[in-house]
Amino acid sequence: MPAALRGLEPQLQRLQRLRDAPQLRPAPVRWAAVGVIFLLVFQSIFHLTVGNYINGLMLGALYGVLAVGIILIYRALRIINFAAAAVGSVPAIFAFMADIKGWINYVEALPIALIGGALAGLLTDVVVMRRFARGSRLIATVATIGVAQSFAILAFFIPIWMGKDAATPSYVPTPWSEWRITDGRGAPLLTGNQVFALVSVLVASVAVWAFLRYSRIGIGLRAASENADRAGLLGIPVRTVQTVAWTLAGALAALAIYGQGPLIGVPRDTTLGFNTLLYGLAAAVIAGMEGIWTALAAGLAIGLVIFGSVANYGESDLASALMLVIIIAALLARRSQLARAYTTGVATWREVKIFRRVPSQLVHLPEVWGAKLGIGVAFLALALLLPLKLVGAADVPMLTILPVYGIIAVSLVVLTGWAGQISLGQFGIVGMAAGVSGGLVANHGIDFFAALAIAVLVGALSAVVIGLPALRIQGLYLAVTTLAFGFVVPDFMLNNHYAVGAHIMPTGYAAQIRRPLLYGRFDLNDDTIFYFVCLGLLVLAMAAAAAFRRFRSGRILLAARDNQRAAMVYGIHVTRARLAAFAVSGAIAGLAGVMIPYAHHTVIPADYSAQYGIGIFLAAAIGGLGSLPTAVAGAMLLEATVVFGPRLYTLLGPTWATVLPLMVTGPLLVLQLTFYPGGLAQQVHDVRDRFLRWVARRRGIEVPSLLADRAATEQQPAFSEALGGATEELERTHTYDIVCPVCSEGLSMEQARLHPHLRVPQETAAVAGGGG
Repeated sequence: MPAALRGLEPQLQRLQRLRDAPQLRPAPVRWAAVGVIFLLVFQSIFHLTVGNYINGLMLGALYGVLAVGIILIYRALRIINFAAAAVGSVPAIFAFMADIKGWINYVEALPIALIGGALAGLLTDVVVMRRFARGSRLIATVATIGVAQSFAILAFFIPIWMGKDAATPSYVPTPWSEWRITDGRGAPLLTGNQVFALVSVLVASVAVWAFLRYSRIGIGLRAASENADRAGLLGIPVRTVQTVAWTLAGALAALAIYGQGPLIGVPRDTTLGFNTLLYGLAAAVIAGMEGIWTALAAGLAIGLVIFGSVANYGESDLASALMLVIIIAALLARRSQLARAYTTGVATWREVKIFRRVPSQLVHLPEVWGAKLGIGVAFLALALLLPLKLVGAADVPMLTILPVYGIIAVSLVVLTGWAGQISLGQFGIVGMAAGVSGGLVANHGIDFFAALAIAVLVGALSAVVIGLPALRIQGLYLAVTTLAFGFVVPDFMLNNHYAVGAHIMPTGYAAQIRRPLLYGRFDLNDDTIFYFVCLGLLVLAMAAAAAFRRFRSGRILLAARDNQRAAMVYGIHVTRARLAAFAVSGAIAGLAGVMIPYAHHTVIPADYSAQYGIGIFLAAAIGGLGSLPTAVAGAMLLEATVVFGPRLYTLLGPTWATVLPLMVTGPLLVLQLTFYPGGLAQQVHDVRDRFLRWVARRRGIEVPSLLADRAATEQQPAFSEALGGATEELERTHTYDIVCPVCSEGLSMEQARLHPHLRVPQETAAVAGGGG
């Protein structure tokens, strides 16, 4: 540990105690009152038995531990960790298999899971996440999805390598599996496996809390979470702190999965599903992304809500819908804290890369517009020939959905690429438009164009409703809200078991949606004609989005995104601009929503699952959220791998057909983001700029923007060498760390603490720490 950090330890501890004492030691009476009120309200709604309560608490313990891991990574890097469970799953699964095979028992395999989880977290940071330390937090968040998929590949092969079928869930034997407490009828109330799972969670939480409160590196982690730049200036090793956070998160995830294994079996999915991520995020948000004990308690409460939903309704759909209400309420309750974070720059994140247009000096040259025309004609010819020549008649129905995914990608470019609002639940907006318009078509036989208009209106209204919290909740917090909305729509709004779904969903024999005959000539029952209609709507959506970006509305949107305060100074209504972005994006997503029921001849809630919302966001990010054409291409390629994926089973066999998509969204995704964080668009624009430089040289035209980029690239090695030499000279001639601004004396960090001109009076320190 650096001497500077050791020297700052007493001051950091004192200031932290002064500032956080009320939060770290809340009144036990207040907590007890909150718990009693929750239990009374909960019991009056769900009426659970004692056994149900125990099962719900065991389930909630998993979400509580994952929430603690999410908090650790968020405080260290300010990103949402989609690999919260996956980091610890591989060593846990290996330990499970060793126990199942009889090589060692459950207790002896526990260190494998814990140490392996810590090492997995360490390697994740050193090998992957450090590459994104200074980049966009959006890209870093997407990179965690690639990390999760990469671990999924290992988890898939581990049982196979150890002689077990990867698709078969296994019973995990433990030394205490036979111990149990039963009720009067002999039904088990409490088992040894449940006791171990709960005790391990409590022990891990106490250990993490003590580490963060009393250890030097834990104090540094809390300091870095407040302001990483300021902590670095104070001598705190921020990168080391981030590595420790990943190490702890990996160990916690491994322990949580290992403790739950005897209860739920060996997990097939290393991420434990996006539902688990939602519940863990909800617990972390309730805790304000800070409090460990609050996160653990929230996780236990969420586990009870989920089990209550399952026990009363036979499914967890109601619990998933409640998560949206809980998350929005928790975030709005802390809106002043979030506002302060954005004011200080703690919670900001760099936006996606926006690529400049062709320079005005070259745009009218024959070579330039000829190349643009040729590329456009080539892609249009490919799109037209796909259903006619390149794809067999039997596959044309699957082809029709590709342009629809392109339309959804257009809506994401408007909302995330240009407005800077992260949406992981775009398929929720699509699902709302599909449910309302599809239900009206099926139940009342409304006209095709009327259905289009209604879907566009419903999409815009749904997006504005979800966008209202964006007035107070931004960035990655909004991503959590939209993710929750992505679960609400298919699980609740489109579920005919509940009132809303029963009223809007198609019912009875009319549930079959028939495609119309347009203008007496174009029969949409012909899949080729329907494909061309979808393609035409995609072109229309791209043209509308491009026009929105080109004119004043788009420029206002970019200005409000890049510098909110400066935009307000120039008279821009930021709130109106954001809501306009949500409305435009929702309208475009609604256009896609109405076409999916026509494509599938019914409204299927599973078509609008939250995992598709995350997948389309991921595909658009790979393509490049700053560019319409590449984002659309990325989304269409993703869906092509899905709809034509069954062919891979014939060509590659079931094993590699399963692994290949994980390779694309795992290691290949991480490599893509490492070298081209702007996505496919960055590669395309690099090629375009090289072509433009060639044209400029050939024509003898000076284009300052193109030449400046090239000059900066060529001069970078020389500049780095000169900077390194200057740094070495400075270190050779200056042995001190600080120069006193009063007497100009050179001081080390230790000397500066005691220097009369720099020493901070005790009363001033108390005020700075919150004592005043």
